[in-house]
Amino acid sequence: MNYRHHFHAGNFADVVKHVLLQGLLDSLGRKDTPYCYIDTHAGLGFYDLGASEAQRTLEFKSGLARVKLAAPEGMPAWVVDYQKAVVALQVERGGFWYPGSPWLALHLMRPQDRAIFMELHPEDAATLRTNFSRKDQAAVHQRDAYEGLTALIPPKEKRGLVLIDPPYEEERDDYAPVVELLKKAHAKWPTGVYALWFPIKDYHAITRFYRRLRNTGIPKMLATELNVLPPDNSLGLNGSGMIIVNPPWQFSDVAFRTLKWLRPVLSDHPQSSMKVEWLTAETAPAAAPRDDE
Repeated sequence: MNYRHHFHAGNFADVVKHVLLQGLLDSLGRKDTPYCYIDTHAGLGFYDLGASEAQRTLEFKSGLARVKLAAPEGMPAWVVDYQKAVVALQVERGGFWYPGSPWLALHLMRPQDRAIFMELHPEDAATLRTNFSRKDQAAVHQRDAYEGLTALIPPKEKRGLVLIDPPYEEERDDYAPVVELLKKAHAKWPTGVYALWFPIKDYHAITRFYRRLRNTGIPKMLATELNVLPPDNSLGLNGSGMIIVNPPWQFSDVAFRTLKWLRPVLSDHPQSSMKVEWLTAETAPAAAPRDDE
């Protein structure tokens, strides 16, 4: 429980995660029927980028700051809406704030929708509960997601999205514990949409991770990646990705165009890359090609 997101809020990986989350929630909101959003590692909900933690690392300069400086021409709709959400939070709180996934989800919810946030760290769970104490749609659980998720699904709404974003210091090699969590959750709620975020540090580990995911037998599994450095670089965080189970209709195509736009915005490295490809699918939709150029 040593990982604290204060130090990393608004970095390039956050931008990618939250832009894709924007797209998933937008798709869920197109139907009138209610949905449930579940966040397994919710953190604080939003972060003060002027606080000492964020100012110590300045990681937001690799993400949010770059997107804010990007030319608006050709900017994908998910990125436009993401930027509007960031501004809305900063206006709401009157400062240099960055939204976490819980705030973004509540920002997009309609009256009929509901959110469940899990956070194991006691101090962060207390802050999260305080931050959303006036939000009747949100329930906060101080709970271990590896135990709590399967106890909370399927939700009464029958439709929904689970964001799984664990502190990967607790995972090892090919991320076996989080794959097992996804497998158990899907077995209990096979029609839910699942978004599993992951860091890219060692690409050999990611290859094993993908193999382990395929071996679960879960159908309709899409992999998205954006690497700001060569994926085989050994110095640190090269990129991040998101596995989406049961992605909405046309999500893969829009995700490909969006990540293609984001890649040169978030990285100047000649070997930066992105991809959107199916790991497993019930049918065989055309995979968007890898874009390494």
